[in-house]
Amino acid sequence: MRVPLLMRPILLLLVLFGTATAEELFANVPSAEQAPTFREAEHFRAVITVRNPYQRAIRIDKLDTTCSCSKLEIASKFLIPGETTTLEVGSENTRRSGPQQVRVSLFLTDPDLEPIEVYCWWKVLPAVTVDAVPPGTPALDRPEDNAWRDIYRFIAHERPDEPQRLRKRIRLASPPESAPPGGLRVEGIDYAGTLWAFATRPLEGGAILITATARDQQGPLPEGRHEEKVVVRTNHPDKPRIELHFDVLLDTKAGKTAKDMVQEAMGP
Repeated sequence: MRVPLLMRPILLLLVLFGTATAEELFANVPSAEQAPTFREAEHFRAVITVRNPYQRAIRIDKLDTTCSCSKLEIASKFLIPGETTTLEVGSENTRRSGPQQVRVSLFLTDPDLEPIEVYCWWKVLPAVTVDAVPPGTPALDRPEDNAWRDIYRFIAHERPDEPQRLRKRIRLASPPESAPPGGLRVEGIDYAGTLWAFATRPLEGGAILITATARDQQGPLPEGRHEEKVVVRTNHPDKPRIELHFDVLLDTKAGKTAKDMVQEAMGP
């Protein structure tokens, strides 16, 4: 069969450079639905076989990942056509819960070749989930929106003469599979500052609600930025200390700019 003249340059490029097989997937599991589960206290690690899909030798220039917390190590950076190597991907699971995904891009020295993409999927069984409770919603269940889950830093921008507006709600819970004997308990809260007051309350189902309010409800509160650390002590052996950070700006101009309204809508 004769090849049309217009198609010959395309065929020549395919012969020279090759193309990655569309059906080929470089990943630790065939799909996200088959992701393995790791406890929050465990370290995620996967060794993935990566093949050179091009019809020419390649050299891997650098590795890039969608999560800076990932640790990457590749066995070989030079591969002839069809040759394989192994990519090791590791990550801490602390402060995580639920489905996780990391994509690693293997950039090549040849600019004409597309990067090789590698995927990692896994799930994290948390020891203790730490969620922010959205304003105006009950704290009985975990927030449905992931934007409110696994929150360890809380931001506020309020007026110093409105201490009643300085308020955060934090929900702690342990899934049944990882709950300590007798259920989760808060043993104490360590806080060296004077801005906040903390109260705890057990919720139905074993969760715990921590409410943070201004210690001085009469005000005015001290102006300026207050960056403070709070440590919640629990009876969970895998997560006995939960470190929370509060970043508060008390400013007489709070609530008067568009940025303030966006921050208020986004929450912590």
